[in-house]
Order: sequence, then structure tokens, then C-alpha cells
Amino acid sequence: MENKPIPIFPAFFFPNVEYFMFLSKYDTINIEICENFPKQTFRNRTYILSSNGLLGINVPIVKEKTIKQKFSDTRISYTENWNVKAWRTITSAYGKSIYFEYFEDEIKQFFTSEHEKLIDLNIKILHYFIKRFDISTKIEFTQSYTEVSPEYDFRNKFLVNKKASEKTTKFIPYLQCFSEKFPFVENLSCIDLLMNNGKISNSIINI
Repeated sequence: MENKPIPIFPAFFFPNVEYFMFLSKYDTINIEICENFPKQTFRNRTYILSSNGLLGINVPIVKEKTIKQKFSDTRISYTENWNVKAWRTITSAYGKSIYFEYFEDEIKQFFTSEHEKLIDLNIKILHYFIKRFDISTKIEFTQSYTEVSPEYDFRNKFLVNKKASEKTTKFIPYLQCFSEKFPFVENLSCIDLLMNNGKISNSIINI
């Protein structure tokens, strides 16, 4: 019997719900670490729900002189204390959520410990949420940039500005902060899922 290819996933900054829904379906995945850094993707961006609505949190990167830089070499810029501002934003958005106090210290560590490279931060975040969401998928890493069939290539699937016609994933609504102001906003950062659902987040991912 021919072995199936191992799916390739990107390494995101606090991945969205859809990312974990797909990841959890596989026994093993490869995280792409050999690609060139693609701009305007979830690799250094995530979205949460604030009192003012949808809000993006971006990780600024150090701009290199070369046109293309390896994702594995991409460094985080802390010149403007983005991490302090980001944590303040998350606290404001989820400070009154059901599970904020329970997970506060664990999430805060990603913003108080400086990481030189973006890939290192993203991988630590991924491992944390796989554990928190009780996902059994094994994580491996690519050794080189290789092409795989589209059904196993998720590197460009989770787009920042996905068109309505491209949205095929069905999401289970859950009670969010500021639900009295806004209708349910689907597919936000894993932070939103965790802070509002805690240990039952897995039941929303595995549908």
C-alpha cells in the first residue's frame, strides 16, 4: 500500500479556529519552515474580537536588505514594544471572559518573553494550543521546500482576506465576549476560542 503524503501546514501566530479544525484531522503533519517569508499572512497576524469589533494583532518583523528572506530566519522587532501593547489589547478584550483568569499567565508568557525569531514564537504557540485543545496530531518539520498535491498542501489555504466564495468551512457558534454588541464572529484567533470555551474548545474544533 502506498504511503500517503504528510500534509504541510504553515506556522501561524495564534492560528485561527479553521487551522486547528484541519490540523486535528491528521495523525501527523509537517510544519513548513523552509519557505520564504510571505507578507500579509497569518504567519505574523491574528484577529480577535474587541469592544470595537474585529481587531488585528500584528508582529512586526525586522526588514532585511535582501528581497526574499527565509521564514526560519525572520526576526521579530521589539523597537516599539508591540508585545506590551498586544497583551494590553488582549487583556482589554478578554479580561472579563469566563476563562481569562485560568489561562492568563500561560498566554501572557508569549508576550513577556522576547523571541528572536518569529518561527520560534509560532512553534511554541502551536505546541501550547495543541496541548490545550487536546489534539493528538504529531508535529514534524519540513527538511526542504517541496511541492505536494493540493489536498495535502495547506500553506496557502488559510488566507487573511478570503473571498466569500472560498469560504466552505462550517463553524459552530459559541458565546463570545461583547455578544450583546456583535453577532457571532467566526474563525477568530485560538485565543478567542480558548478564553470563551476553555477545555471544551476541542468539541468545537472536532466537528
